[in-house]
Amino acid sequence: MRITNAEISFDLVMEDDMSFVEGSYRLPGRDWEVFVFSRYDGIKSEVETAVKLGGATGVVVRLPRNEKLNKSIVLHTLSESLGVVDWREIPGPDSMHLR
Repeated sequence: MRITNAEISFDLVMEDDMSFVEGSYRLPGRDWEVFVFSRYDGIKSEVETAVKLGGATGVVVRLPRNEKLNKSIVLHTLSESLGVVDWREIPGPDSMHLR
């Protein structure tokens, strides 16, 4: 399934290489969900979808410390995991409020 018109909101000001990224996204016809990207000491990226994060569900991604983490990586990883072809960045709810 290829999803268009998905919305995304980043909690942080995105830089070229981040240590941690958190935000929210909404697929058409669904509630806002949370995404969390962090680094770990492994050698392979790990992606978990439909994860329960407090009061919300979402996606948790762990990237090896030697990989870059920026907006482009977040959008690409979420697109691959959720089947989204187009993201529209908008001001959305803070992910902490959703959890």
